[in-house]
Amino acid sequence: MDMGFLRPLYESGAPVASVHMDTSRDTTDADKKIELRWRHLREELAALGTDEATLDVLEQAVGEKTSRAYGDHGQALFASEGTLLGAHTLGEIPVQDRAAYLPVPDVLPLAVDRGRRLPYVLVALDRVNAKVTAYAARPTRAPVMETDAAGESLRNIDGLGGRGGRGQRNNPGGPGADSHAAQELWRENTAKVAEHVREAARRVGAELIIVGGDEEAIAYLRDNLGPRQLTVPIRVVPGGRGGTDAEERLHKAAEDALREFVVERHDAFLEDYQRKLAHDQAVRGTTPLLPMLSEARVETLLLGAERDGEPELWGSFNEPLLVDTDPKGLDDPNAAFRAPASALMLRSAVMADAGFTELLDHGRTSSESGATLRFPRQ
Repeated sequence: MDMGFLRPLYESGAPVASVHMDTSRDTTDADKKIELRWRHLREELAALGTDEATLDVLEQAVGEKTSRAYGDHGQALFASEGTLLGAHTLGEIPVQDRAAYLPVPDVLPLAVDRGRRLPYVLVALDRVNAKVTAYAARPTRAPVMETDAAGESLRNIDGLGGRGGRGQRNNPGGPGADSHAAQELWRENTAKVAEHVREAARRVGAELIIVGGDEEAIAYLRDNLGPRQLTVPIRVVPGGRGGTDAEERLHKAAEDALREFVVERHDAFLEDYQRKLAHDQAVRGTTPLLPMLSEARVETLLLGAERDGEPELWGSFNEPLLVDTDPKGLDDPNAAFRAPASALMLRSAVMADAGFTELLDHGRTSSESGATLRFPRQ
């Protein structure tokens, strides 16, 4: 994952207040619940020494409801010296509401959440109509693209039942003419849907297409989205068109398919990581990782999302790449400060234009760390 979107969070030379909280607005009393959560976090930040101007700008960001306006989700906010550095919607509710006031932003929950999302296209179709929806990698208040594709049905065709016309153009008057015409029509309908799907995939840079609906229509759509047309993988899930229940099943199945796909990608990355470890192209664990970060040799930083008992490390106010277990290992011990390990390692990686991926063990969270390297260890 490219971490360039985090760079603005490091522009302040002063301590940064970081907030990760549940801002789900799926009940009638949601705003009241969010107000109570924020009140608790504000008190926590004040106790840590956060200035009033920074607290006020965070409160304004919570009150503006800039996060997604529906469903379960969260918000990640960062501010310093009365300036809002960033406001991001979290696709999943944070494991717990968190607030920190540190010399560096606390970005691990945001980075993990962003890595669990990917741009995708959701298609619900039958043999006549379809709905194509494109979602960006980051949660947004509305889909990037939403299209209802209306096709033709046999009712729209003259010529069936003895009248010469389009319905019998390939087998006029012969047995099975109606069936053949229907199949040809469904192919034409799904060909039009495929055009919308390709456009939706292009708009968001889709990494997955999820389809639910009529099995035969899906088969025709697959033919129209073959490898020569589109290389994005396709997953078929339950649900589709046909009423509220079918649409709800589709969206639930789509979320499950997304999680499975992300885990599969992590498993593939982990296999590559293990191969690179055997050839000195990767490191595992904090001790060998820190010098690689400080020397800007990390290609992709791997961190687990499990934070219970997370240790603190030493960073430098002068050199953001540097991170060590001892202030004496930095450029200037007088410019050293302590912060959670993940916050300092992520700052170093961001400043070196390294990538990031959550370190998962077949879908299970981890507390380990590691990295793939830009060139082998000497």
